[in-house]
Amino acid sequence: MNTKEEIENLKQRLEYYKSININDAKLEELKDITDVHIDPNLLVLERILSFMVQIGNPYLFKVGDTPVKVGFSKKGPTLQNILESFYTMKI
Repeated sequence: MNTKEEIENLKQRLEYYKSININDAKLEELKDITDVHIDPNLLVLERILSFMVQIGNPYLFKVGDTPVKVGFSKKGPTLQNILESFYTMKI
């Protein structure tokens, strides 16, 4: 699979993830964001990829026993913008 196909596949998966209703999600199947650990020494893209791999669905996860659904305004920043901003912060 070439890079263009991989990017298209990722876009399709993200659209699917975004469409999942929080009420249809099973708590035990959601990843707990408190289990996600990001190495601040990685490059920004590597940190984003590490987060994506660990969390699975960046739009729907849990914090302890609380399910969380992330949404963005059509006029606001994208998930990519938010993640890039978050992972470029100096800790």
